[in-house]
Amino acid sequence: MVAVVIGGTGLVGAILVKKLLADPAVHHIILVARSSAKIKSPKLSEVLFRDLDEVLSLSNKLAGDIYFCALGTTIKTAGSQEAFRKVDLEAVYNFGKVAKAHKAKSFVLVSAAGANSKSSIFYNRTKGEAEESLKSLHLDSLTFFRPAFLVGERKESRPLESIFSFAVTPLLNILPGKYRKYALTDTDVLASRMLEVGKFAVPGLTILEAPQI
Repeated sequence: MVAVVIGGTGLVGAILVKKLLADPAVHHIILVARSSAKIKSPKLSEVLFRDLDEVLSLSNKLAGDIYFCALGTTIKTAGSQEAFRKVDLEAVYNFGKVAKAHKAKSFVLVSAAGANSKSSIFYNRTKGEAEESLKSLHLDSLTFFRPAFLVGERKESRPLESIFSFAVTPLLNILPGKYRKYALTDTDVLASRMLEVGKFAVPGLTILEAPQI
């Protein structure tokens, strides 16, 4: 089984790659990224790009069975709403087209809670539009994970998120798990569920909201 991962150097993607490396059912991983993950393993190869627009042109190097998309940025990091959409919508769709071209057995996307193409909130609307774009490709097995606030160690600094996590986590820890999951999603758990779903490739569309992760 060959897994192709984009966004594999980010918060969720990096954990997912480690789990893929440890899984004996996955014999090769293709990591699509702007910079090297600096992982030395005979199971892993990298396809590097300078700009996300290059992903489609690299399609012949991205043949696999399972495709994982963990792309995501912020408007602050991207610099503008247009640049944000280039990552969270256009690149996601293009990666989906690569998967379609290679007749992917399954495609797994990290979306977001509240994703809705008709939302008045820019972030939610863009995430929803990304989901709709993938639906239009009619992939054999398509799964959207809609996590809540992600808890994990980020490489980039997001002060407001750190403050929120610090303030809210102790309160949530005294609540039953089913309520905790509405507000926070553990990145390790999310990555494990992504791997599980990707490997077993349930036909059609599956949407997993935060409490189901």
